[in-house]
Amino acid sequence: MNKPVGNENDIAVTTRIRLARNVKGLPYPKRMGEAAAEKLIEDVWAAFDNSPLKSELKIYDMNKISDLEKKALVEKHLISAELCVSKVPSVAIISKDEKISIMVNEEDHIRIQVFEQGLEAESAYDMAKKIETLLSEKLRFDYDSEFGYLTSCPTNAGTGLRASVMLHLPAISAAHRINPLLKWAANLGMTVRGLYGEGSKASGALFQLSNQITLGTSEKDIISRFTAASCSLVSEERRICAELFENNYCELTDKSLRSLGIIKNAYMISSSEALSLVSNVCMGANAGIIKNIDTPKLRSALFSSMPALMSLTMDDKGDKARDIKRAQILQEALK
Repeated sequence: MNKPVGNENDIAVTTRIRLARNVKGLPYPKRMGEAAAEKLIEDVWAAFDNSPLKSELKIYDMNKISDLEKKALVEKHLISAELCVSKVPSVAIISKDEKISIMVNEEDHIRIQVFEQGLEAESAYDMAKKIETLLSEKLRFDYDSEFGYLTSCPTNAGTGLRASVMLHLPAISAAHRINPLLKWAANLGMTVRGLYGEGSKASGALFQLSNQITLGTSEKDIISRFTAASCSLVSEERRICAELFENNYCELTDKSLRSLGIIKNAYMISSSEALSLVSNVCMGANAGIIKNIDTPKLRSALFSSMPALMSLTMDDKGDKARDIKRAQILQEALK
């Protein structure tokens, strides 16, 4: 088996730190003209000229890449759906390892995003701040002494910081404890959303936990509170998984082994079915029912088999062809 990547990566899939920043004196993207939007893109890209990081970055122009490429980037969580439909010139600047994604001219002028495997908020935050510092040498951010960084949406003002972690919570879902979880998160100033963030549904027991409060607190305090809440949720998932294993051993064993058998032997697997099957197998692995399963590897295979991502590399882009290939990808991940 591969060495674990990141902290708590049996449950915490990926951590994202996002900093929203706007340039002082410029209209916000929804009110920008085309020339101003293009100039901002040039200035952001030029800010990396003297940094070794530039050789690791690539620009994706939303007006030049295909709809399929856009969908694939959304599936990877590297860009938002909003960036794809921006009415002004907009780009994503993405690193080769896909740990960094900077959206320019989305809802705000600049959204710096850094991703890490597992629960790694502090290291992701440190990198995001380095990028912010680099950009601030060329650009003057819109900052108010009372309200902090100003943003298009007031809910992001202050620090402009959103910390989020994608969590796999099959036990909490199976125990029908999502509603208490939502209340618990709200009491801590956090929110729980579906797989693709705001407005999306939970699929495959995958949820995103993020901070709600950005104003009247410090960035360091947000990271500290977010990490504590994430660790509590990871512990709760493990506790409920053990509880289910003790009280519903036959049902849990049957569900996880049956799902494993389907993945191993299926000729075709749809994306929605794959989300459910992988969730059940990972829960069985976490409960100790299934041995020698690399759950991060299996989940990585799941995410790489999303429809748009697969279509980019396949000649036959039909649903059946994708479903056949998806079954092969998941089976390979189990070897």
